[in-house]
Amino acid sequence: MPVICGAKALKRPGWWILARNNARFGRCVLLFGLLLLAACQTAPPPPPPPQDPFAACLMDLEQRRIVFQRVPDWQTSDGCGIQGAVKVTASLIPWNRSLLLSCPLAAKINEFEATAVQPLAQRWLGQRVKRMLNAGSYDCRGQRGDHPDRLSEHALGRAIDLTGFELEDGTSVSIRHDWAGNGAKARFLHHLAGAACKIFNMVITPDANALHHDHFHLDIGPYKACSVATRPEAN
Repeated sequence: MPVICGAKALKRPGWWILARNNARFGRCVLLFGLLLLAACQTAPPPPPPPQDPFAACLMDLEQRRIVFQRVPDWQTSDGCGIQGAVKVTASLIPWNRSLLLSCPLAAKINEFEATAVQPLAQRWLGQRVKRMLNAGSYDCRGQRGDHPDRLSEHALGRAIDLTGFELEDGTSVSIRHDWAGNGAKARFLHHLAGAACKIFNMVITPDANALHHDHFHLDIGPYKACSVATRPEAN
């Protein structure tokens, strides 16, 4: 088919209809292109609001059925304070007082109760633990002993002092009175301390020094130590 251009095209009947249709088609193509370009350049959706950095830990506590309250984080001028703070009112085993500590420590304590305290109590004492006794968790202070200028892990909510247990029949097990013995209570305590060393980073027992004659210091700080002397009577 011959192509008609120039003046001849203008003389052809209906040429203005073709021109009008072509112009309309061109505008449609241009509009479609602009819309497509705009869609491609649409800004991505805004990021979700920042999540609690300890959200996974808090969910873990809920799955473990630990009863706790999220406490606002804080820090004092001298460096004390807790990040990921929780107040635990009920764990696997009841405690003599509520625990104010970091979420990761709460999870470790629950693991300690489930995998060490109850199985070893059943093995060595023939019954389960009814209540655990502690002398404190959060405490804004320096370390006792060789490094008084260094903040204690208690000051960061990453440590707890365990003093003893109450059994189902009402019997008491005291670290102060029963650690140095050679009976079932001593065996229970020594095996428990050894198990704690596999869960916590720092475990300080009466074997370490006189400052810990009546409790286990358990923490999840950056330093690792397990002050449990091997004793034949505890095997």
